Amino acid sequence: YRKIQETYKKNQNAIDELKKQLTQKKEIMERKPLQAKIKNEEMLFQANEWFEKGYYYRLNNDYDSAVTAYTSLISLDSNFAEAYNSRGNVYVDKEQYDTAIENYNKAIVINPNFEEAYNNRGFAYRNKGLPDKEMEDYNKALSINPNFVKAYYNRGTAYHYKGQTDKAIEDYNKVISINPNFADSYNSRGSAYAMMGIKDKAISDFQKACDMGNENGCKGLQFLKK
Repeated sequence: YRKIQETYKKNQNAIDELKKQLTQKKEIMERKPLQAKIKNEEMLFQANEWFEKGYYYRLNNDYDSAVTAYTSLISLDSNFAEAYNSRGNVYVDKEQYDTAIENYNKAIVINPNFEEAYNNRGFAYRNKGLPDKEMEDYNKALSINPNFVKAYYNRGTAYHYKGQTDKAIEDYNKVISINPNFADSYNSRGSAYAMMGIKDKAISDFQKACDMGNENGCKGLQFLKK
């Protein structure tokens, strides 16, 4: 989202500069290329406006309006990979996983190195009960970006669900090494340690998560201290 905001400001500055240049050109042949550039920058500016609207609609749980905003953006620029990815996220919120996957697929066709789209599609596959496809997407995301915290966390959770707690803990460790403030990872690692019967480590992790404001960490800590 930060990148979109930066592009938004860049478009506005570019439009202002091009319009300034246009006022200085008197010949038609000199004006035409500038007019074409202004038109293109204005289209990009409008696309970024729709993206921002979609972001805020989703933030406020207005999922239908978010879908409309992202669809409007795509009608302006059908190669806007982030728009398909974001619309896919909204469809996940709406529990329409097949449609979400279609959107992630489109984002990946446009940008085959779009690690977030792979990670998000993996999560959609989880909700469809397709763990092999889920794992494949997390692995792909991590092959593109070896420091992608969300993908490590999601893969750790996938291992956790499979009962492969050792592998889950490895991924949670990786998350914490990259981002020591990722409270969910302490909670999930605590849960994995609890499953393995390693109570002291579980309590330590639940305590850490609870101290960071994670409610599940507090509940886990309370349960183990009974």
